Amino acid sequence: MHYGGAELPLRLANGVELHTRPIAARATAAVALWWHAGRLHESPDEVGAAHLLEHLVCEALPAAALARWGGAVNGQSGREWTVWHALLPAAAAPDFLRTLVWALRAPLPPDAHVQRESRVLAAEIGAATARDHWEHGALRACFGAHPLARPLAVLPDLDLAGLTAFRARLLTGPRLRVTAAGGLDPDALAAAIRPLEELPASRAAEPDAPALPTQPCYQRRSAAGALWLLPFALTEAAAVAELALLLADPLVGELPRQLRNAAEPLYGLHCELEFCAGIGLWWLRIDAGRVAAVLEAGIEQRIATGFTAAELARVRALRHARQILEGEDLLGQLEVLAGARPAPPTRSASAATLARVLATCWQRRCRVLGD
Repeated sequence: MHYGGAELPLRLANGVELHTRPIAARATAAVALWWHAGRLHESPDEVGAAHLLEHLVCEALPAAALARWGGAVNGQSGREWTVWHALLPAAAAPDFLRTLVWALRAPLPPDAHVQRESRVLAAEIGAATARDHWEHGALRACFGAHPLARPLAVLPDLDLAGLTAFRARLLTGPRLRVTAAGGLDPDALAAAIRPLEELPASRAAEPDAPALPTQPCYQRRSAAGALWLLPFALTEAAAVAELALLLADPLVGELPRQLRNAAEPLYGLHCELEFCAGIGLWWLRIDAGRVAAVLEAGIEQRIATGFTAAELARVRALRHARQILEGEDLLGQLEVLAGARPAPPTRSASAATLARVLATCWQRRCRVLGD
């Protein structure tokens, strides 16, 4: 097979996809296996199944192989995807992928082992519970009973039979994507994933994309801080990415400066873009609700006045520099290759477009205000 472009896709007969980005003269490679199975896809009697399977696959990887690969292997499970990834010597990439494919399809361990790993997850989940409570409140207010609004920090509540059924239902060819970037051999990676071709080609039903809210909503929490959720359509993603830089970048964004200069100064505005269930989620979070009005006034002022040419030029320069840096970040490229996140915008949005998208997103906002 001939590979002649920057991104080299391959699709197996049952729908498994391989997306590679060979980079000459790199001694390292980043490799990830993406499974389109997460909290969105769990039935009421499969709570925590995706996260538990993520752990069990990691546990199945041999210690000797982990040492050969350099130890930089990890997994995550979220709302829509479960992923296992590694940054490793390029020559080890086919071995890692071959072993990971084996671990994903291997017989599950006995029920006692499954229950023990469930208890291990309890410690990990405890650390994420506070953030999840904030986000869950906002998602429920925006999207009601849609699966997107399910809490993430949940303890697994199923036995070996339930875990087996969840894997059998969702471990199919069209739900798997393999991405790799760096000094790699695409043919060797293609050979490593061939056993996945034995999986069924069936497509399980996906939840419909939730309707975007049309009015603001407000929630209260008895905890310190404040959080805003601004949902957006994927067609707005490029503009939102620029707005996140213009408004919330810690060094050049307008809102961090305003918060530091407030009568009660605050250092620390957390901004994140998340993509799930066919829409985007723009999260803004501060640790002190007392300055929430400063942040809201800053956004509303920008909706009213727009952005200057100098500000747009600054964010274009920042984005250009970031794209160069991200081009060196092999692991960071894998999410875009998998289609789990849109590619960074290549063209700047106009000032009018940015102001319009900001106003639209702000109209959809959900604010969760703490004490």
